[in-house]
Amino acid sequence: MADLIFNNFTTDRKYNGIFFKKILEVGAKEAGLEYKKLELSVNLVGEGRIKALNKKYRDKNRATDVLSFPLQEKKDAKTRNDDIISLGDIFICLPVAKKYAVRESVSLDYKLAFLAIHTAEKDKMFSLQNKVINKIEL
Repeated sequence: MADLIFNNFTTDRKYNGIFFKKILEVGAKEAGLEYKKLELSVNLVGEGRIKALNKKYRDKNRATDVLSFPLQEKKDAKTRNDDIISLGDIFICLPVAKKYAVRESVSLDYKLAFLAIHTAEKDKMFSLQNKVINKIEL
């Protein structure tokens, strides 16, 4: 079971928690975690917010499409009890994601789904992204 905390800090209301919860559930299944209780925070933000986060945490003074803040160690990933695994926080910059979707000739749904899978470990992330994208209907 996946618990999703979704925040949309943009004026675009097309995307909501239902869209991202589906992605999280398919991702959990593909990662072999479908029987675990997972928590994830997904935040849609504008360019100013993502630029400030990028500067603060990566020392890069520019907007980017996504920043993920996974909880690194298993002991840190446990929150209230051993049955709950917190995957961390994802910040997706909707305006930048829109630009990249156009540049890459993909739908915005596809681009957002791809970015939302950033909770996986870096070396496994792209493989997991492709598996999830292929399983959901966009």
